Amino acid sequence: MPPCSRCCQCPLCHSQCPLREVLDRRTQLCLAPITPSHTRGRGAVAGAGVCLSSTRCRGSCPALSTSPAPREGSSLQHPHGQACQSPELLAVPGAAGRAGGGGGGVSPGVGTEAREALERVLPVLRRALGHAMRADTAPALRAALSEVFRLVEEAWGMPAVGRDVAKVLCDVIRLEGGLDLLLSLLYTAELETKCQAGKLLEQILVAENRDRIARIGLGVILNLAKERDIPQLAQSLSGILEHMFKHTEETCFQLISDGGLDTILYWCRWTDPAVLRHCAMALANCAMYGGQANQRLMIEKKAAEWLFPLAFSKDDELIRLHACLAITVLATNKEIEKEVERSGTLALVEPFIASLDPEQFACRMLGSSDNTQGRTAQDLQRLVPLLDSSRLEAQCIAAFYLCTEAAIKARQKKTQIFSEIGATQSLKRIVCYSTSSTTSSLAKKVLRLIGEEVPRRILPTVPNWKSCEVQTWLQQIGFNKYCQRFLDHQVDGDILLRLTEQELQKDLGMDSSITRKRFFRELTELKTFANYSTCDRSNLADWLGGIEPKFRQYTYNLLTCGIDRNFLHRVTEQQLQEDCHIHTGFHRVRILTAARETLHSPITLQTATNGTDVFISYRRSTGSQLASLLKVHLQLHGFSVFIDVEKLEAGKFEDKLIQSVLSARNFVLVLSPNALDKCMEDPECKDWVHKEIVTALNSGKNIVPVTDHFEWPDPETLPKDMRAVLKFNGIMWSHEYQEATIDKIIRFLQGRSSRDSSAGSENGLDCLHSLGQS
Repeated sequence: MPPCSRCCQCPLCHSQCPLREVLDRRTQLCLAPITPSHTRGRGAVAGAGVCLSSTRCRGSCPALSTSPAPREGSSLQHPHGQACQSPELLAVPGAAGRAGGGGGGVSPGVGTEAREALERVLPVLRRALGHAMRADTAPALRAALSEVFRLVEEAWGMPAVGRDVAKVLCDVIRLEGGLDLLLSLLYTAELETKCQAGKLLEQILVAENRDRIARIGLGVILNLAKERDIPQLAQSLSGILEHMFKHTEETCFQLISDGGLDTILYWCRWTDPAVLRHCAMALANCAMYGGQANQRLMIEKKAAEWLFPLAFSKDDELIRLHACLAITVLATNKEIEKEVERSGTLALVEPFIASLDPEQFACRMLGSSDNTQGRTAQDLQRLVPLLDSSRLEAQCIAAFYLCTEAAIKARQKKTQIFSEIGATQSLKRIVCYSTSSTTSSLAKKVLRLIGEEVPRRILPTVPNWKSCEVQTWLQQIGFNKYCQRFLDHQVDGDILLRLTEQELQKDLGMDSSITRKRFFRELTELKTFANYSTCDRSNLADWLGGIEPKFRQYTYNLLTCGIDRNFLHRVTEQQLQEDCHIHTGFHRVRILTAARETLHSPITLQTATNGTDVFISYRRSTGSQLASLLKVHLQLHGFSVFIDVEKLEAGKFEDKLIQSVLSARNFVLVLSPNALDKCMEDPECKDWVHKEIVTALNSGKNIVPVTDHFEWPDPETLPKDMRAVLKFNGIMWSHEYQEATIDKIIRFLQGRSSRDSSAGSENGLDCLHSLGQS
C-alpha cells in the first residue's frame, strides 16, 4: 500500500492517516475517504476522512518521534490487525496499562473504591476488546462488542464512583483502538453490527472521546444521520448526536449545517420515548453549548416549534424537562426572544416545573441509564446564567434542575460542586428577591441539600421599609459593620433608595471606595427587584424593565422627580442626568428613545374578527402528543393555532376557552383511543371535550376530526347534543406519512367542509373514514 501523499510518507504513519484506504478483513469492504460537503472559513472542522495536517501527522508518527520508547507491552492492536504504537498512549502514560494484562495503569488519583473496581474490570475489558479486534465473523464481533457494552453500562450504573470508573473504561477503549474500530464499523458494517457499534459508541462519549470524534469521525456520524428512518439505528444515533452537540460551538455549527439538527428535528415527530429523550437533550445541549449564532440557526430551522410536542409530552418527564430547558435557554437570547415566545412552547415551562417534586424527580433520573451519575460541574456551570436571568422561566427551570442535581450530588457527597461553579450566591439572591414562590422554594431546597445557610426573604416593597428592615437587609448582604451608623441616621427605605456616594462616604462613614462599590452593587440589585406598586401608578418600573431588566433600578429616581410614563417623552437627557441621577449616557439615550417610540407607535385594537385559524380539541390522557404535532405542523404551514395548555377548573378559564372556540374559524377534533368515553356519561355537558364539541356544532364551525387508533362508538351511546359530529368525515392520522396527512387536513381547512361526502372519495379510503358508520 503506497504511503499517503499528504503525510510524512512513513508507512507506519500512513497506517494511521485518516485518508488511507483500509481493507476491513471482517467485511471485505474498502473504507474510502469521506469528503466533507464544504470547508469552514475558520479552518476545516475535521470529519471522517479529513486528513490530519502534515505537521500533526509527522508529530504523531512513532518512527519520527523523539519521545522515549514506550513501556514494554504498551503496543496496541490496530483495529484491522496491524500492530502499531499509539501516539495518544505516549502522551498519557499509564492510562491504558498493559494490553490484555492485569489491573495495571490505574491512575493514582483514583479513589480506593474506584481503584478496586477498575482492577477487577480492566482485564475483562481488555480481553473483550481483543476479541473484537481479532473477530473474523460478524456474530463473534457483535458478541465482543456486547460484552464491552455490558462492562461500560455497569460502570455508569455504580453509585458514587460510577463516573470515575466509566471515565477510565472510556479512555482505555479509545487508547486501545476501540473508538476507531467503532467508527469503522459504523461506516462499513451491516445493519445489525452497525447498531451494536452505535449503541456502544453512545455510552463512551466522554469529553476526550468527543474530541476524537470531532477530529476524525464527524463525517461518519453525519453520513449515518441521513439514514434517519431506521428505528433501531435512530436510538443510538440520536444519543451520539446528543453528546456531540456538547462539544464546541464549531462542532455544533457543522452538525447544524450538515444535517444533524435536521435529523433531530425530524425525529421529534416520532413516538419512541428513547429517541424523543435523546432529541430533547440534544436540543438542550445545542442551545446551551452552541452560542448565540447557532441559537439563531436553531430558530431558523424551527427548533422552537418542534420543542412544543416534546415539552407537551405526557409519557416521559425527562423529555419534558430537557425540552423546557432548551426553549428557556433560547428565550434568554434577546435577539431571538420574540420568535421563541411566538412558538408557544415557553408557556409550558412554569406550569410543568410547578407540578414536579425535585427529590422524586432525582430518583427517576438515578433510575435512567442516561442520568445515573447526574451532570458534571461543566454542565451545571451552564445553568448559572439562567439563575441570573431576568426571565422567571429561566430562573425556575435552573433552580429545579440544580435541585435535582443537589439531591444526586448529596448521595455522592459531592455538594462542593455548587460553590465551585458559583451557584450559591445566585440561589441566595433568588431566595431574597424572587417574586415566584415556586422558584424561591426550589432555591431554598438546593441550599438546604448542599448545607448552605438559607437567607430570609426580603420584603419587596422597599420604598415602605422602616429602619429595622434596612438593618435586616444590611445583615444579609454582609454589611453588619455599618448597621449602627445607618440606625443612628434613621435610614429607611426611601432614604436607602436615594443614597448617593457622597452621603455614603461622609455621613455613614464608608471610607473605602471598594467597599462602596460592593455596597452599590447590592443596592442596584435591590432597586432592580423592588416592588414600586405603592408609588408607581403608571407601572413605570415594568416599562423600564421591558427596555432592559437592569433599567428598573432607575424607577425611584424618576418617580421622586414626579415623572411617570405619560410625561417621560417630554424629559430631556440633561434632566435625566442632573435631576434623576442617571449617570450612564447610553442608558439615558435608550430610555428617551423608547419613550418617544411608544408615543408615536400606532395602537392596534384586537377585535373578535382577529381570531385564530384553528382550535384543537383533544383528550389530554391519550391525545396530547397528536394534538401537539398537529399544532406544530399547522403553524409551520402558516396557520394560527389555539391549543389549551392546561384543562383548568370552571370559572374565567371556561369563558376564555369557549370564546376561543367561537373565535376560531376551524375546529380540529383529535379522536384518540377512548377520546369520547367521558362524553357518553355526561348528559349535563360538564366534560371539556363534550363542551367544546357542542360549542363548535352550535356555532357552525368547520369541524375536521383526526383519528388515531380510535374505535367508533354507537351513536346511541353519545348525548344527543353532540351526535351530529358523527356526520363529519374523519382523516386517519399516519405517523409514517405525516406530511401527506397534513396536506389532506389543510385541504379541509381551506374552505372544503368535512361534511362534503365527495371529499372522501377525493382523499382516498386509506386516510378518510366516515364517522357516520356504526
